[in-house]
Amino acid sequence: MKIGIKTRASALIFEDGKVMVTKHDVPDYGVYYLLPGGGIELGESPEDALKREVKEECGIDIEVHRLVYYKSGYTDKDNYLDLIFLCKKVGRDIKVSEDEKNVKEVQFVTPNEIKELKFFPKQLIGLDLLNLPEQATFLGKFQYPED
Repeated sequence: MKIGIKTRASALIFEDGKVMVTKHDVPDYGVYYLLPGGGIELGESPEDALKREVKEECGIDIEVHRLVYYKSGYTDKDNYLDLIFLCKKVGRDIKVSEDEKNVKEVQFVTPNEIKELKFFPKQLIGLDLLNLPEQATFLGKFQYPED
């Protein structure tokens, strides 16, 4: 059986010591939070995908600086690779697009506040996000869903 690899790029964006997160509310699952980002389309670089996804979700442009964390995961059908990049927000106005079905709100939360949220990827909870590693760090291999 041939199994594909789905790749997601996420943005770690800081402002005044807080991390940007997107709030989602899905029927039968409830409210949860993610870093802004999404899937990489065929032929797209992770950096270009991240710029596109953050623009779609948050209405802002970003500068992608460097890969900070990565992790792998799997379901019974697919393998996943999550890439988490340190980014900088360009401009000030954040506005969730009316076309965006998944994102309900964009917030900035402290690393301690993340611990109180239903936040993914869970592997970031408890890390010192204000002192990032110099080199890209592997967070491990996990089975999805991460509940």
